[in-house]
Amino acid sequence: MTEATTTKIHWNGGIQGEAINILKEDGGMIVSPTKVGYIIMTSDDKGLERKFAAKNRKRNKPGVVLCGSVEQVKELAQMTPEIEQMYQQHWDEDILLGCILPWKEDAKSKIPNDGTKDLMMDKRETSCFVIKFGTPSENIAKEMWEKYGKFSFASSANPS
Repeated sequence: MTEATTTKIHWNGGIQGEAINILKEDGGMIVSPTKVGYIIMTSDDKGLERKFAAKNRKRNKPGVVLCGSVEQVKELAQMTPEIEQMYQQHWDEDILLGCILPWKEDAKSKIPNDGTKDLMMDKRETSCFVIKFGTPSENIAKEMWEKYGKFSFASSANPS
């Protein structure tokens, strides 16, 4: 990872290539806009470590997984038909939704074996799976997952 820099980049209205390039690097971390403020986004264990350090956040809370589609949530999280319907309704109505849900057994194997799991799940093996959090950040999360097979993890940019 290169030395940390502070750069303000204006949203290009689509997929922000600069953000993707940073998040593809080991330990990459960005601040990105959402519907309700700014978030810290990372995609690996080193980035998660940086996020925890930046926020002075306790490690016992479930992590936030940003999902660029309902299909991604379905692939990763255990859901009842009612929860699945709720996600679909919120997606269709463009309403922010995040639920703390257990991971599917086969989805756990998609988490890199580098310490990420310990930083993303609580002891119950749950995370908060979030959709419709704001177009700029949604575009990044969708691209990272669909094109690079990388998760987008987040936390609010304000101190814990």
